[in-house]
Amino acid sequence: MTFKHNSFSEGHGFPLVFQHGLTANMNQIFGLLGGLPNVQLCGIDCPGHGQSHLGNFHPSFDNYADEVIKYMNHFGIDSSIIGGLSMGSGIAINMALRYPERVKGLILHRPAWLATADPQNLMILKEAIPFMDKTNGASLFTANAAFQTINNQLPTAAKSIMDIFSNSQQRQLPVVIEHMVGDAPFNSIDELDNINVPCLVLGNEDDPLHPYEMAEVIHQKIEGSSLKKITSRYIDGNLHRTQLRGHISNFIKQVNAL
Repeated sequence: MTFKHNSFSEGHGFPLVFQHGLTANMNQIFGLLGGLPNVQLCGIDCPGHGQSHLGNFHPSFDNYADEVIKYMNHFGIDSSIIGGLSMGSGIAINMALRYPERVKGLILHRPAWLATADPQNLMILKEAIPFMDKTNGASLFTANAAFQTINNQLPTAAKSIMDIFSNSQQRQLPVVIEHMVGDAPFNSIDELDNINVPCLVLGNEDDPLHPYEMAEVIHQKIEGSSLKKITSRYIDGNLHRTQLRGHISNFIKQVNAL
């Protein structure tokens, strides 16, 4: 029996299951973390992203986490460091709370959700939904006041948001955005007190969709976690990648030594 969603595995060594962000796919993770030494980097395109079709699948943090567990079961990964970027970090937290026996450690990169649905930092994605089925929707959306504010302050961040209009996105992406922005990875911030595995939290300033304050809150609630501030990719993408890879490599070595 095959795993029905698009999945990937690269490299050899300690398994690192790392999930992409909302509206992205596993190429995002390859670009950041591909080629880490002594690491088997793996994960899936969440349904509605990349090459995993949405179909009748209902997007939610619980359901995406369940699919990652199915992937691990299929490929014989009993437990692993679980990580993710943005939405992926929410999936990782969800897994640590619901499947603690499968999680040896957590890597939470640029978290964008806490315990509340429809976080203000992500509402601009919902505001884009009415434009996404229009022929000239991308051009119309650029007149959105919130988008213009971001574009004036951080043009590179605004350009990233416009990726939702790419022809490579699935037709049902508006459904995915509606459900995922309208969901939360856990029900109460106090649930994070129950996480007792090594945890690395990575955040940056100069990032309107991923406030550094969210990384700080998560760090404060997960006892013993480590918080690292890195350069925003919207300021210097190469430095962001270098710092990220360095912190993650060190964290994996520390977990391996336990």
